[in-house]
Amino acid sequence: MRITILGHDIDLACQPHEERRLEDLSRALDARLAGFTGEPDALRRLALTALSLMDEAQATNAALARARCEIERLTDMVVEAKIEAAAAAPDTPERGRVGALRRVAEGAA
Repeated sequence: MRITILGHDIDLACQPHEERRLEDLSRALDARLAGFTGEPDALRRLALTALSLMDEAQATNAALARARCEIERLTDMVVEAKIEAAAAAPDTPERGRVGALRRVAEGAA
């Protein structure tokens, strides 16, 4: 795959499913580096380092988003379990005592 940053072509080896993401990142990097001048080897090192950091940041943000969704899912499960437990639990101390007496009576019978 070939990307162009500040008018210099840089060849990258990547998987086909990564090309679109790297193209997007290289366009963003090219916009950020506008006005940078330097030797081509330094530009290549800078571009590869910056692309790597941008890719890592993007991957980290995606992982955080997945983690937030999982936390919300688990929180919903806990809340639902608490609601179900509260609905199954006795509302008053008297109901609790009656239930306990009933269980004792059933055990004795």
